[in-house]
Amino acid sequence: MTGLVLTAREAGGPPIDLTGVLPERLTDIGAMSVTCGRRRVRLDELFELGDGGPSGTLILRPGGAVLDNVGAGMAAGEIVVEGNCGDNAGAGMRGGALLVEGDCGAYAAAEMAGGRLRVGGAAGDFLGAPLAGSPRGMRGGSVVVGRAGDRVGERMRRGLIAVQGDVGGWCGARMIAGSIVVGGEAGAGLGSAMRRGSILLARDPAEPPPGFVDGGEHELLFLELMRRDLMAAGAWPVEFPQAGIRARRLIGDRTVGGLGELLVLSYT
Repeated sequence: MTGLVLTAREAGGPPIDLTGVLPERLTDIGAMSVTCGRRRVRLDELFELGDGGPSGTLILRPGGAVLDNVGAGMAAGEIVVEGNCGDNAGAGMRGGALLVEGDCGAYAAAEMAGGRLRVGGAAGDFLGAPLAGSPRGMRGGSVVVGRAGDRVGERMRRGLIAVQGDVGGWCGARMIAGSIVVGGEAGAGLGSAMRRGSILLARDPAEPPPGFVDGGEHELLFLELMRRDLMAAGAWPVEFPQAGIRARRLIGDRTVGGLGELLVLSYT
């Protein structure tokens, strides 16, 4: 049995909510109803269905259509988006792999508990953060994106987020645990109200965050292990040093009694 290819019939139109359209539910998927704007519509009215890819793989070709909730709640298999997707990509993922070749919207990997998300382009705001009204952010899994907006990893509890380029403001705000890697510039509010966890930086923050104290430069053996793992996954930012295990450690946010760390990697 091969995988399934869904090609959007129209380039425009209202957003299509793909909640429940998952690799583990490929049987009779064409008869499934999804929400398009304010209407419930059969999936095969919105997409052309075809065979393609290995078993357990769902390939989406959105064209200009906006696809929300791609891979939300998925537990197994693989989804490949040949283009851009909308909000909530991989939200609540528990397993499997989601590859977005273009950009994605807000709340990607929100409350993610497992699996892998990779975005070739940019992710919107609230990457790995809680969904609206929830107190818990990302709880596991790994995310690799090109760039990201505001509040990356807000209330993050576990897992890894690697951003190859820049991130917006309030990255790691109220973070409880986990690791965030930032290969470019980070906006204001970095690590605000952070309790624990680690944020790896390619350079000193443009605005030194209040509430953090400088713990000096150290040799940290775990950096070599992290570098090997991320390099193997193609997730170690090109701006990061390719060797060495030294980093300047900023500890905080002390205004909330936090013991998180901002690690500015050394290039010497």
